[in-house]
Amino acid sequence: MKSFTNDVQPFKNALRSLISEALDKAKVFLHATINEHWGIAVAEAMARGLPVVVHKSGGTWSDLASEGLYGLGYTDAEEAAEAIAKLMTDNSAWRHYSGKSIERARNLAFDKFIGKASQLLKKIL
Repeated sequence: MKSFTNDVQPFKNALRSLISEALDKAKVFLHATINEHWGIAVAEAMARGLPVVVHKSGGTWSDLASEGLYGLGYTDAEEAAEAIAKLMTDNSAWRHYSGKSIERARNLAFDKFIGKASQLLKKIL
């Protein structure tokens, strides 16, 4: 397996420009929050075509990753590392989940939301 030596550097209240720069350089997006309600950061990463790895809890897993359809999930650190390693070393898996991220993000556009909300309201009114 390929060895990676990049350092992890956390930032508190990072500037938008720094976030954008990091996302532009990233190959995979790991979301480490457990029981996140929805996860705008995950949606932003998906819109950039980054394959996502999210905890199998909350809205990031059920709503954004659709329980594995649009992204990989984990329950512990070992599973998270395995998912990241798979995406970093398996070009086919990376392309698949990159495409799925873009597909999911397109369905999150505001006009799509309005259309779905209108359909739901018509059903109950």
